Amino acid sequence: MPVKILSAVLLAICVQCISAAQAPTGRIVLPATVTPLHYTIDINPDSTNMRFSGEVKIDLKINTPTQAIVLNAVNLEFQHASLSDAGAATVNFDEEQQTATLTFAKNLAVGKQTLAIRYTGMINQNAAGLFLLDYNTAAGKKRALFTHFENSEARRMFPCWDEPGLKATFDLSIVAASNDFTLSNTPIKKTEALAGGLKKVHFATSPAMSTYLLFFGIGDYERVTRVVDGVDIGVIVKRGDTAKAHYALDTAAQILPYLQHYFGVQFPLPKLDLLAAPGQSQTFGAMENWGAIFYFENVLLVDPALTTESDRRRIFSVIAHEMAHQWFGDLVTMAWWDDLWLNEGFASWMAYKVSDHFHPEWKVWMDAQNATSYAMLLDARAGTHPIIQPINDVLQANQAFDSITYQKGSAVIRMLETYIGEKSFRAGVRNYIRTHAYGNAVTDDLWHDLDHFSSTKIIEIAHDFTKQAGIPLVDVSATEHGWRLTQARFANDDSTPADRSWHVPVNAHVLAADITGSDNLNKQWQGVLSRTAARDVPGNKQEVLLVNSNQTGYYRTRYSPQTYAALVKHFVQLSPPDQLGLLNDSRELGYSGYAPLTNFLSLVDQVSPEMDATVLKTIADRLVNIDYFYTDLPGQKAYRAYARDKLQPVYEKLGWAAQTGENTNFAKVRSTVLQAMAQFDDAKVLQEANNRFADFLKDKRSLSSETRKTVLSIIAAHAAPEQWQQLHELAKQADSPLEQQQMYGLLGMANDRSLATKAMQLSLDKEVIITTRPIIIRNVAKMYPELAFDFIVTHHDAVMTALEPGARTRFVPGLAGQSYETTMIDKLDRYAEGNIPASARQSAVKAIASIKYYSAIRKDRIPEVDRWLNSKQKIVLLTRLPNHI
Repeated sequence: MPVKILSAVLLAICVQCISAAQAPTGRIVLPATVTPLHYTIDINPDSTNMRFSGEVKIDLKINTPTQAIVLNAVNLEFQHASLSDAGAATVNFDEEQQTATLTFAKNLAVGKQTLAIRYTGMINQNAAGLFLLDYNTAAGKKRALFTHFENSEARRMFPCWDEPGLKATFDLSIVAASNDFTLSNTPIKKTEALAGGLKKVHFATSPAMSTYLLFFGIGDYERVTRVVDGVDIGVIVKRGDTAKAHYALDTAAQILPYLQHYFGVQFPLPKLDLLAAPGQSQTFGAMENWGAIFYFENVLLVDPALTTESDRRRIFSVIAHEMAHQWFGDLVTMAWWDDLWLNEGFASWMAYKVSDHFHPEWKVWMDAQNATSYAMLLDARAGTHPIIQPINDVLQANQAFDSITYQKGSAVIRMLETYIGEKSFRAGVRNYIRTHAYGNAVTDDLWHDLDHFSSTKIIEIAHDFTKQAGIPLVDVSATEHGWRLTQARFANDDSTPADRSWHVPVNAHVLAADITGSDNLNKQWQGVLSRTAARDVPGNKQEVLLVNSNQTGYYRTRYSPQTYAALVKHFVQLSPPDQLGLLNDSRELGYSGYAPLTNFLSLVDQVSPEMDATVLKTIADRLVNIDYFYTDLPGQKAYRAYARDKLQPVYEKLGWAAQTGENTNFAKVRSTVLQAMAQFDDAKVLQEANNRFADFLKDKRSLSSETRKTVLSIIAAHAAPEQWQQLHELAKQADSPLEQQQMYGLLGMANDRSLATKAMQLSLDKEVIITTRPIIIRNVAKMYPELAFDFIVTHHDAVMTALEPGARTRFVPGLAGQSYETTMIDKLDRYAEGNIPASARQSAVKAIASIKYYSAIRKDRIPEVDRWLNSKQKIVLLTRLPNHI
């Protein structure tokens, strides 16, 4: 290890000791009496019997005299534990705290010691600790082994100090079949031949890193590779899948130099692997293990028969997200889960930044707008939390992987970067990475570096948006000499204080009444708005004010009726990001009762096939969402007629297949619009989907990947029993694990309640691979959350077995939270009381708030839409009357 790296490691260890000693009250952490320095781990898996044996030797430092050592361990059985200078220990396990206490016959003196433990453990069937994944091939069923340790699952494979702030170095060796491919964070150092067709693989020593980043994999895999800037980049796939790996390899090779330049630090490992595994998790798609990133196949591999344009873009984004983690998260790691957003918010933001750099034509910042609007749904009601939130234990840490941490975190970063400028922001980030490399950090470390390199200070704004929950509401009203901006709180309930205040950086444009002219965006206004001080924007009555121009601010904007009416007249002429911002704000203000929901529909009335692709897709998505609240209501037929009428011109222009030279952004619009038209009972679309499905049953090559996904989704939703059975046969005959997963998932999308029930029954059958079973139930819950909830309660043990431990406290509340039936609230309360530990019930709080919100929309907002549609119908009828005097 280079001297500079070693110095950084020793400094990090000193900081770790201090941090553990000063842990906040209520936080459940290991005692600071001992600090791990280095792990030597030897694992021998027995995948047939789903067990493994292990031995770990831990070089550690005794910080204060003690007779006991406490470390983390879950579902491990110790055969022997001893310390180099104190002999054997007696062992006591605490299952609730997930710890093992090793007590010695004498006091342990301050200094360095080596702890040795021999033990055995379980191989799991889902992504927690050491786990296996089975998959079908032409040669029969195969089995691969992987590890997944975030957030606190390393303790399932080896006894350890399983906390992010306790970094150490690792030497790992594993036993595998002689013909199996093996990988870990670092390259293979040596391989020993063993009897019985086995081998023992030793990997090179890792840098100092947190336990949750350690990884290894074993299976019938192969690797495609390319060297970029001296780094050996590899994509590792099931044998025979190398053709599907080239897009990922090209993407990683493109992104690595960009990230190295942005962070100002070279990638610190000799190789970077991206591994594709079959199956799926309910909580994650990929994991940033340092130098050995784990992906499920659907977010890494490109199959020409299955992969759509949207899929390709998602793959690019997920690769960028996980590669960004190699610096933000791996090289520099949050000190504790309170600051999880330092990992996830930044990686999410960087994924957008990288995608926009290499593919500006994708307009990914508009996708980010929609992701931010989704985060605001949670941030406006009970169950939300500050970006930086107190985390006391690992169950609470599981709850923190949500849209506040990811999407709100990303949005706040973009707002701050816009506020101080890209150059200053990057200089601060570079210094932060250099200063804390191989160590840990807290959020204020970053703010101080950004303030140091910028003349515009951000710490007050940053604290407002990261240390308190909620969303600012910027109110805009006309004055004699322009407009006045004031601040309030946007919320759906009283879960956040009504008088909460933020320092909000506001960008606004003063537009000419005729905004088609070239000078219409020259008048800009910028300022920081607080609750206690209104801000005035100068202008005249011939001008229009647009607040949050380019939509980089994290807040909702509410215009007075006069200012909104003026802006709506120019909706079509606004930039696509600003059109999207106005759509999202008006929809959420309408849903929450801050303004009429018909304000949103007045924008939909202006829909045109010539609009931006993301704007059109968003309009279609939002119309489908309103339709959900109309389920079984008498006004649904009239609403669907309205929605069809609005989307008809878009459908007629796009058709079923891309035109020569068409912008690829419209691929995602076409699929969304076709599925929406089918949802709205368009007879022509439904008939065409049925015709194409009949052709597909004869020849699977008859549909392109884009059209295939659209047709199968429409058929799955509207399936008659015979068609559902045909989809089932397609699932059983699928050519690959990825195709099989998709086809089984479609079975849960049926609108027919009896078929939805049949799909859930199938999820209990061994015919369906275990990681696919929850997907079926999750898809049923989109249409029938009550049905899915009742099914899970009835078959609780079987469903929980199919979920990794980290998903078990969140899966059921997540499904129940899609309901608008208030009867679900008591059912969920009772379920949480009996099945979810108290510290992990935030997901239930979120779900109950969601049910109340959806119930209010159905009760209070849908009648408003009915009245609006009736008034429009009356106007149409009047225009058709004879013109009598």
